[in-house]
Amino acid sequence: MKIPKRAENVHRRAFHPFVAGLLNLAFPPICLGCGERVAGSDMILCLPCLRAVDRAEESEVEARMQRLPEVREAIDYAFSLWIFDKGGILQQVHHALKYGNRPLYGVLLGEILGAVLQQKYERRPLPEVIVPIPLHRTRFYERGYNQSERLAAGTARALGVPAASDLLMRGRSTASQTRLSRAERWKNLSGAFEVPDPSQVRDASILLVDDVLTTGATAGAAAQSLKQAGAFRVDLVTLAMART
Repeated sequence: MKIPKRAENVHRRAFHPFVAGLLNLAFPPICLGCGERVAGSDMILCLPCLRAVDRAEESEVEARMQRLPEVREAIDYAFSLWIFDKGGILQQVHHALKYGNRPLYGVLLGEILGAVLQQKYERRPLPEVIVPIPLHRTRFYERGYNQSERLAAGTARALGVPAASDLLMRGRSTASQTRLSRAERWKNLSGAFEVPDPSQVRDASILLVDDVLTTGATAGAAAQSLKQAGAFRVDLVTLAMART
């Protein structure tokens, strides 16, 4: 596999300590879960709120993958960090990340995700490249950024693996999946993803990154496109898995 020249290497911008102190005084960082102050500007949740979010069991994630045969065949390994509950703490974080113009939250959360993944990859080779689930250009222009790409950037930093957002593209926009069944979601996503240059992914071990795992149809369709383009292995990691 040829790692693309545009593989991303993200660097944190650091303020002078004095300036950072003034900013914290003027705009004290608060927890997105409870609204209480947190120790540092790089903390999104306070420790009590962080501990209150349920972790996703690997057996539960595996069971979710098994519900759609196409997803099971396309994804070799899947991991989700937390459980996403409607109205829960994590929904507030996700809403801020996805709709609140807070791309930095994605990088910080991706670093947490990557730190946990380091343990998961102790017994298997690290992926060669990290690829975010892409947004269609219409959604990208509306939002201004892709939250999965920000998560991928943080995960890449933690794992020391390059991230590339141009290996996989969303060729067409799809209807909202909210009210669709698993089978309907899969049909809705048929042909949605494209690999612009198959030579860039041929024989590659790839880690797909997304924000929330629901049925697995989106990630499965993306992984299927990568496999059809010649990828050797496609793993999936998500920040959370929706409780169903």
